[in-house]
Amino acid sequence: MPSNPSTQDLTQGSVGRHIMNLAVPGMLTNLMTFSTTLVDMMWVGRISPEAIAAITTHQYIWFLFSILNQMIGQGSVTLIARSYGSGDRRRSAEVLGETFFFKLVVAFIVMGIGLLTMAPAYRLFGITDETVFRYGMQYSGIMFLATPLLFSTFTLKTGFRAVGAATQLFWVSAMTMMINLVLDPFLIFERIDFTVPIVNYHFQSAGIGLEVAGAAYASVLAFAITFVTTLFLFLTGRTFIKLSVRDLFSPSMDTARKILKIGLPPAAGNSLEHFSNVLIGSAVNTYGTTVYAAQGVNNMLQRLIQFSIMGFSWSTITMVGQNLGASEVQRAEKSVNRSAAIIAGVLFLVAVLFYFAAPGIAALFMPVRDDASRETVEWIIRILRVNCFLYLPLGLNRVYRAVFEGSGDTRPVFWSSAATTWGLQIPLIMTGVYIMRIGEPYFIWWIMVAGNAAAAVILYVMFRRGAWKHHTV
Repeated sequence: MPSNPSTQDLTQGSVGRHIMNLAVPGMLTNLMTFSTTLVDMMWVGRISPEAIAAITTHQYIWFLFSILNQMIGQGSVTLIARSYGSGDRRRSAEVLGETFFFKLVVAFIVMGIGLLTMAPAYRLFGITDETVFRYGMQYSGIMFLATPLLFSTFTLKTGFRAVGAATQLFWVSAMTMMINLVLDPFLIFERIDFTVPIVNYHFQSAGIGLEVAGAAYASVLAFAITFVTTLFLFLTGRTFIKLSVRDLFSPSMDTARKILKIGLPPAAGNSLEHFSNVLIGSAVNTYGTTVYAAQGVNNMLQRLIQFSIMGFSWSTITMVGQNLGASEVQRAEKSVNRSAAIIAGVLFLVAVLFYFAAPGIAALFMPVRDDASRETVEWIIRILRVNCFLYLPLGLNRVYRAVFEGSGDTRPVFWSSAATTWGLQIPLIMTGVYIMRIGEPYFIWWIMVAGNAAAAVILYVMFRRGAWKHHTV
């Protein structure tokens, strides 16, 4: 694995080159990180639509708890990037260690609450199919038990991101993905029998046959190996900052307060978005298991796009944070404009590709075996083609959010999210589903497109006003 303990100065040199150097590895890293769930979904789709429905429901529930991880991570990345940009490497390491301890405490709380509430949460979500419920209890139970491991791994990855160590972050994330990819079929199926595409290699082997639980165990094992590897890099100084064991267990109320001050507004906005997604998912569930399963697959594909976008979003946060820390305000603004232009071009091409490749993409997740699987595939294609119009506004939304997250002035992120999610999307969708009882659910995804476009416009206007340039942390 490549290592480079030298410094990373983003306050000098070509802005475009720095953005690409951070964004491309960051984008690939996010794809690798997300692939653990995506790979799980692809493999369990070969069990049944009920297995996909179980993991889909877990994701909705997990989103609500992951807000805490995102809140702490967002607050810490701003503090680390700013101190790193000012040249204070030791303080960067201290903040990362204080964040590690803070998030570990929160992780144990999340673990306990998650295990106690997961069963009623599935029922409240409208899951009455006992097969879906059984699969869900297996998968969620394992994943919630692993929360301290997951949160701690995410903390160390935040450290890589804040100081610009994008290449190292990519390699550790690629390792997670490859381990999960290999372990999944062996732990899920009693008998492995499939043909590898492109090379047309037919593979057969015995497996353990844990079904949906096997997918969860594979993810946890992959994260455990990644955590140990990442911790080793930081403790031995094989990245841009070096941690000590003492750093990892040094609580700081002052750092926790600053993290909450910066991270709370975007986390509150994300909470509103995630809770709205839960309500929308529950509304989609009223149209039947096949539509709900298809929505689950499209949620995975949308998250695939979001995680790709986050490569540019995170590079923008890092560029803005470090350049504001070095008082290079115009350079920070230039970074935002360059990121927005690049992501707009990329997402336009992706949308066109996905629109015409929708049937092939659907086949990856759900082989047609019976009427239920055939109907699920048809809905995957229909939803995906509407969502292709979502990708561009979603990308611009994330880039302009990064301006405020990098500067620490995160209140506009909350207000834009609250206005478009609860002022536009939720009222219209709930009215269409429960009051007007519209027969076809297409309108749901078109409303999502409109909401993200509105949020992108609001954030752009706030970006142009320029108050973020003068914010202090």
